[in-house]
Amino acid sequence: MGKLEFKKYLFTIINLFIFVTTAIAVPITLLVGSRSTRLDGGDIPYWQHIATFTILSNIFLGIVALVLAILSVIKKEKFPTNTQLNWYLAATSAGLVTFFTVILFLAPMRAINGKNYFDMIVETMFFLHFLNPVLAATAFIFLTGNRTINLKSRLLATLPVLFYAIPYFLNVVIFKTWPDFYGLTFGGKYFLLPLVFAAFILLVFGIASLLVFLRRKIKTNLFN
Repeated sequence: MGKLEFKKYLFTIINLFIFVTTAIAVPITLLVGSRSTRLDGGDIPYWQHIATFTILSNIFLGIVALVLAILSVIKKEKFPTNTQLNWYLAATSAGLVTFFTVILFLAPMRAINGKNYFDMIVETMFFLHFLNPVLAATAFIFLTGNRTINLKSRLLATLPVLFYAIPYFLNVVIFKTWPDFYGLTFGGKYFLLPLVFAAFILLVFGIASLLVFLRRKIKTNLFN
């Protein structure tokens, strides 16, 4: 097996792993909750966590990972295309938003409140909050060839966060049918929410830009 064939094989395996672990972890989480939700209690049934960005972003990443894993086997040449790269960049960036939000914000907030930092990255959340986004980022940087990714692609990567912000704002602020899952209103300060969303848009754009930058620096020649 040559170097390029090995990289393509590795790309396929990584993405199949992301899909399979997501397909297992998401239903388990919706049935029995994560460790942090069980410890924290509350009146929200576990299945309603389907509305959280953690679950939705990982479902998105899992679906895209499966499709590209299949295409990597079917398409012998000219893979991935620019369109496929755009989807993978958007899904990977969304997964990393979850990763960084947990690692740098939610888990530290738990620690500040006297809880265990690692409650949010154990059991099923080890895959959804940590490993799968990291694996997707690794695959994107090292194993997706050298096709050029432009500014438009990085802007498109912000759409999953933008799409999620709309129902979150409506349900948390307007209709009050959702709790503030992530504490983004800082205790009911709803006027801060647009600023927080803007910060997340900048975050996901920064993540996408960093992924593209690192990928360009690596200068791989896979598939091309």
